[in-house]
Amino acid sequence: MGHNFDEDFSLRDPEDRGIRLLEEERRRIARDLHDGPIQVLINLSMRLQIIQRLMLADIKLAEEELERIQQRLIGSINEIRQLIYDLQPVAIDEIGLTAAVTSLFDRIKQESGLTCILTVDDSLQEKSFALTPARTIGTYRLIQEALSNIRKHAKAHTVTIELSTQDAKLKLTIEDDGIGFDPSTRLSGHLGLDTMMERVEYMGGTGNIDSAPGKGTRLTFLLPLDNHVA
Repeated sequence: MGHNFDEDFSLRDPEDRGIRLLEEERRRIARDLHDGPIQVLINLSMRLQIIQRLMLADIKLAEEELERIQQRLIGSINEIRQLIYDLQPVAIDEIGLTAAVTSLFDRIKQESGLTCILTVDDSLQEKSFALTPARTIGTYRLIQEALSNIRKHAKAHTVTIELSTQDAKLKLTIEDDGIGFDPSTRLSGHLGLDTMMERVEYMGGTGNIDSAPGKGTRLTFLLPLDNHVA
């Protein structure tokens, strides 16, 4: 089942879309902090109070609980580090989009075990096609956001990303083997699709989502290319 979201954002002017993207990014960071590290720290605070009482009743059990808390703290620290890493500027102008995405894949594989496969069409290796610096970074952030959503919600084992050209445009396809969903009944903010589609629209592109329960998900984006860039 597929769904095209282009019409959803066609009435918003560029300045409005830019502001909305920034605000949505801030809301996403706030949600990630609240639902992740903050909840862990609240839980650990309560468990430390329990340990204070255990120290008097069962020292061995208290030591075991302290070890579990230590592991949870390490996990929370790693999650915060990931959020900080995702916010840092990416040196795409120095290493290129392909190298930046490959580096992102390596980190995700190490952290979550999710297998990511990148395919780049030969046409994108030619000098006759190029993305503007802003669209290059935007494309990277789009891939980054899609992978974050897949890790959180899709329960996928493998993600395949393909970069190619179609009608003098960059075609970005992101496909996972996860649980899928029905795009026609998407909830507000479901899988972060609203933000992703608005980002694509802001970049002057179009997007389509093809998914069904139990069938995985395929995201297809077409983004403008600058021809004849030296």
